[in-house]
Amino acid sequence: MKFIVLGAGMQGVACAYDLLRNPATEKVILVDREREIVERAASRLVSDKIQTQAVDCEDSESLADIIAGCDVAVSALPYRFNLGAAQAAVAAGVSFVDMGGNIETVLSELRLHTEAADKNVTVIPDCGLAPGLANILVADAVAELDEVNDVKVRVGGLPAEPRPPWNYFLVFSFEGLFNEYTGTEAVLRDWNRTEVPALTGDEQISFPDPAGVCEAAFTSGGSSTLPWTFAGRIRNLDYKTVRYPGHYDLLRAIEALGLFDTETVEIEGARISPRAMLKKLFCERLARRDEADLVVLRIVSSGVRNRRPGRLVHEMMDILDEETGLTAMMRTTAYPVSIIAQMIADGRIAAKGAMPPEKAVPPAKLIAELERRGIFVRRTWHDEIEDGSGGETK
Repeated sequence: MKFIVLGAGMQGVACAYDLLRNPATEKVILVDREREIVERAASRLVSDKIQTQAVDCEDSESLADIIAGCDVAVSALPYRFNLGAAQAAVAAGVSFVDMGGNIETVLSELRLHTEAADKNVTVIPDCGLAPGLANILVADAVAELDEVNDVKVRVGGLPAEPRPPWNYFLVFSFEGLFNEYTGTEAVLRDWNRTEVPALTGDEQISFPDPAGVCEAAFTSGGSSTLPWTFAGRIRNLDYKTVRYPGHYDLLRAIEALGLFDTETVEIEGARISPRAMLKKLFCERLARRDEADLVVLRIVSSGVRNRRPGRLVHEMMDILDEETGLTAMMRTTAYPVSIIAQMIADGRIAAKGAMPPEKAVPPAKLIAELERRGIFVRRTWHDEIEDGSGGETK
């Protein structure tokens, strides 16, 4: 199997690492714009199966040329590049997956369905953590339940040891993070799709240590295509991002000051974008510095199974892998993408065309592959009369 990974940042390195561990992988081409960046990333992988290329991923013609001949192209690029990369892959007759993050981009990628099917290739956007793994676990719940009343998806990346006042550090790109903090979130209300503003709907939620008591709020993009796929099948569905308490109050305060704005303002004769200044400060002050992170996920799906009302709960917690140095966010985002790419390459995902992950990826197989990598998804059924302390675990 031959793969190409576009983007040599944290997620690209983690994805390439996982692809290289498969004995059936013949080669992995790691691509980024700057030769220095891609070479430095490749040096962490220490494999004779890794190749590197310095390519401008905005140059679709060059991208199609380098993608040609691979089995699957994986995008670990910022979401704004994903549509062009998907188009280049389809033009080259190569299957494609990405980590997603922006619903408008994803919907545009899904419009490649007919062209991808004609080329006999598979395109699956939004294959990371959330969106991605979360979508697939929701599909698992929908398949299990005869009636689905409410689905609550709660996911977040956190420092293992929070430091005030933000109790947060960057575990992926600033652009991806602030795409979540702006705009609206698609949800289902009484079977129909609607929108709610990001940074609203605060609620308290508790996890086992070391996460403990947290908060969650609506953020943009996490529900991905779920409200489109399951309109009429799930009565109510929403997604919220988990943070430590107080985080969202700080965000709303700096948003109220106008620091989310992209339009430039004049300061002492210079034109400055508030968002650009915020990016610089976030990346400098909230950068991760050899600190352990953790990822929490809980999806509660309430409904009826075999005429018994209750709820199916999917839960996961992962933490930095000290042996490899891969963060929890790298593992839980990049590994699902890598696994799905491998499933396409070896035929376990045989469907052709462009489709969201909840329609294409077999949940049980993905969960089993994650378990092989030390990432465990606990799946528990609770009857309605229970208090949540018991349950039937699968």
